[in-house]
Amino acid sequence: MTDQTRYSFRLSHLRPTRRTLLGNAAKLGAAAAGTSLLGLPAPRSTSAQESVQISMMGWGSPLEQENVEKGLQSFEGQTPGVTVEWIHVPDDYETKLKTAIAGGTAPDVFWATNMSDYVALGAVMDITERVQADPVLGAPDYFLQPQESDRATVNGKWFGIGSCWVAPHLYYNADLLAEAGVTPPSNDPAQTWTWDQFIEVGRQLTIDNSGKHPGEDGFNADDVRQWGVSWPTNAIHRNALVFSNGGAGYRTDYTCGYDMPESIEALQAIADLTLVHQVAPAPAAFEQMGMDAWTALATGNVAIICDGSWALQDIAKLGFNFGCGVLPMMKEPATSMLAHCHVVSSATQHPEEAWKLLAYLSSDEYQLGLCQAGLWLPSHTSLLTADGQAQWLTEGVHPEGYGQLVSDYVLNHGVALFYPVGFSETDKMLTAALDPVWIGDMTAQQALIDGGVVEQVNGVLQEKQAQIASV
Repeated sequence: MTDQTRYSFRLSHLRPTRRTLLGNAAKLGAAAAGTSLLGLPAPRSTSAQESVQISMMGWGSPLEQENVEKGLQSFEGQTPGVTVEWIHVPDDYETKLKTAIAGGTAPDVFWATNMSDYVALGAVMDITERVQADPVLGAPDYFLQPQESDRATVNGKWFGIGSCWVAPHLYYNADLLAEAGVTPPSNDPAQTWTWDQFIEVGRQLTIDNSGKHPGEDGFNADDVRQWGVSWPTNAIHRNALVFSNGGAGYRTDYTCGYDMPESIEALQAIADLTLVHQVAPAPAAFEQMGMDAWTALATGNVAIICDGSWALQDIAKLGFNFGCGVLPMMKEPATSMLAHCHVVSSATQHPEEAWKLLAYLSSDEYQLGLCQAGLWLPSHTSLLTADGQAQWLTEGVHPEGYGQLVSDYVLNHGVALFYPVGFSETDKMLTAALDPVWIGDMTAQQALIDGGVVEQVNGVLQEKQAQIASV
């Protein structure tokens, strides 16, 4: 498969949802009055003989791609005269998207992890009035708030809508825990493991080839057959622990929170899982073994991993006995919340059709398919109720009790990641600075504070902030 495989779908007539019926009724009423929902002249209707093709660019695994395709087929079935070209870019997405924008070939709708960067480029359409006028999307209780407004607006204006929510949590190999007599982590945040308990469980589950555990005489960390835990070091997963300790990643005043003692302590704690407690492999260990963390979990090379909810779709297909639980805490239960936003290009030649697609991508119907597959968590309040959860919790995908991870843990203890303009640049700076920390060549304090990296990051952020000050 090439990096930019293109798909075009044709009509598939499916029963419209309540959301679609409401939206269509409002739009038909407006068209009958000769005006659009925004008080502008109504766009010329597309006849049965005419067809408008719009494009959408995004990324995703093959399983995600499959479910996006199903959703687009449904959209086309409900929107006669409109087809969607799906531009799937699994690798180097940001570079290719920005190249397309700079070259005047931007897709009509695209996925944006850091929406503010594209707002700063002038590449995203202001959809404030469209959101407010929509009878479903504009309802005050439709989205989880204030998280949705926080991520989807810049200076109080809507420029996109979040696709969903995703969040890190624990995955465990149930057979390995049962064999060691370890009680699995709970889905209830009121029963969250402390960090010390997590380390102790890691010791019980880490075994070298002579059968010894960390702390026992003769334990050989260079000859481990089963690691207890694994914790990724990227911004999403490291910030989950930072939040739990009362620290911050990026603040909304465009400063980096890694200058806080609480942040430094949490970052060092992740490194010490390997360096001090010897319960986690080095960050590159699985790669050197020719496998990823999901495969290592399934094959018994590691007992517990921290990973995103998006991994559930793939982990559920690996054919082993697994479960999920909330992350351990340092001071309080916490996880990081994030997801890409769907946005409309400011250069689109088909704004009405692009908005219709964006509105469909924000419907329960579209979100349900990806939630059922185990890829996404809902961002709509209706899907967090007991009746709502019954629509997407799927036997064979979601383990027992998984609904509480969303309705309680993510909802009440999730912290939405703030993505400032300049995130891509500054995250690379922070990641590079932390690389020596994970292998023990520097402490987090030395790498970030003594080395002046946080100060340098703050300088970049302040320069970038000016790019959206007048938006």
